[in-house]
Amino acid sequence: MTNFIETADSRETSTELMEAILYVAGGNETEAVRVWEAPTEAEMIAIWERATKNGLIDDTEFCWGASGDQWAAEIRA
Repeated sequence: MTNFIETADSRETSTELMEAILYVAGGNETEAVRVWEAPTEAEMIAIWERATKNGLIDDTEFCWGASGDQWAAEIRA
């Protein structure tokens, strides 16, 4: 079985985001897939905080699937 983080390339998602998603999902890979597909607003914020180190890294450094580097645009709005 492929683990969630190993699917980063096929999902066109940065490894850092995949790790943050898995963290937010409590390490549960099935839940991580759900979060990747349809995160709640709270989950998006938690992923942003973890991946960007609370804004120390520009969120456009990371890509999330079809949203590309604009994955966090709604959080910034």
